[in-house]
Amino acid sequence: MNLKKRTYSFQIQPQYVDFQFKSTMAALGDILLTTAGFNADENGFGLRRLNEMDSAWVLSRMAIEMKRYPDQYEKIQVETWVEEVGRANTTRNFCIRDEKNEIIGSACSVWVMFDMKTRRAKDLQSLEGIHEYATGEEGLIEKPIKIGPVEGEDYDGFKVKYSDIDINGHVNSVRYIQWISDCFSLDCYRKCSVKRFEINYMNEMLYDEFVDIVGQQLEPGDFRFEIRKEDKIACRARVVF
Repeated sequence: MNLKKRTYSFQIQPQYVDFQFKSTMAALGDILLTTAGFNADENGFGLRRLNEMDSAWVLSRMAIEMKRYPDQYEKIQVETWVEEVGRANTTRNFCIRDEKNEIIGSACSVWVMFDMKTRRAKDLQSLEGIHEYATGEEGLIEKPIKIGPVEGEDYDGFKVKYSDIDINGHVNSVRYIQWISDCFSLDCYRKCSVKRFEINYMNEMLYDEFVDIVGQQLEPGDFRFEIRKEDKIACRARVVF
């Protein structure tokens, strides 16, 4: 069995779709992260192993591009592989196919190993054996890049709640995608769909901290967002319709 490049099957359940019966970007993000977890676990460097080291995987950057969004109850296949492993981070790619084996989406993610005690990134050289799974194979889309500061208008503001927190004690990666997706109206989604969603995670957000979302349209269909917490930036994102 080739564990370096694996494919996992999913069905788009009703809780994953929006008012148009299409999968949401947040749901796809969740499926991709689940896929990453499955493959990392099979390869021996999943959460179980990292937890023994008082560590966890934390998503640093991710970009998702969709040609079309799968429908409710549609079955999809998600292929994943590790492209490279450095000292500071590792790059994992994804390819999403439909039942006809046609590519409907692709993604690229960058991960760091997080020390649960110090709340800092750890050297990946300490994770013995992980380098054996790096294929060197590039993804199908441009890698997520560093997104610059956003100077725009206030889109939303609220406090982090219980349901936002994951097992690492901070806001779940998918929740940021939901928050930013909610900045657009139903009418906007009726007229067009997101072609590329790109996000940089910068500082963790914790329970009861205040979320302030600022957005800016640089050109038609191209938006930038920044999620702030007091004097720090939690994340920056780009949404292209």
